[in-house]
Amino acid sequence: MKKAAVLVSSLAVLGLTTPAAAQFRTVQKPPQTWATAWVGGYLSPGRVADAESGNWDFGSTFAGGLGLHRQVGRGLVLGLETSYAPASYERSDAEGTLLGEGDARLVTGMLTGRLQTGGGGNFGMYVTGGAGAFVYGMPELDRWDPDLGLSTGAGLEYRPSVNRALFVEWGRYWTFHQKEGVRDNTTKHSQLRAGARFGF
Repeated sequence: MKKAAVLVSSLAVLGLTTPAAAQFRTVQKPPQTWATAWVGGYLSPGRVADAESGNWDFGSTFAGGLGLHRQVGRGLVLGLETSYAPASYERSDAEGTLLGEGDARLVTGMLTGRLQTGGGGNFGMYVTGGAGAFVYGMPELDRWDPDLGLSTGAGLEYRPSVNRALFVEWGRYWTFHQKEGVRDNTTKHSQLRAGARFGF
């Protein structure tokens, strides 16, 4: 009887500890690839001086984008981003006379990176930057105009789990649009975005 009681107790303890041990063994590894989706907008995108068709003055507009990044170091990811925004505009000459107006398409394709710079627990801060193409689609002019674009930004990130993150980010694009001859001019476009990232 005593041996039977010991045997039953041993089996009970073994049954309780096995699931707990299995739980401790299944530690989720940090993901190596991150997919990002965001919505936001351009804040007073500014004026583009074009030699052929006058000045393009864009208004604030909504935007959305997608990204795919790979972890390449501690706190550093590199990858690709694309975005799209419909934007209304007015076109004027050097004296300010209205030449035309319409709805443009602002499209980006960038090589970008993010570097974590601080934070603690589930919260983090990061800086971001990139280079690629900033494309102005101008239906009124029957024209798609790609410019060199550079971007910088900073953001706050909250990770409710090891493979999910929510973020808000402010950034700025610099686009280099040819004005006349080989002389370039620079336009600044500010952007605010909020979105989610999923790791796998």
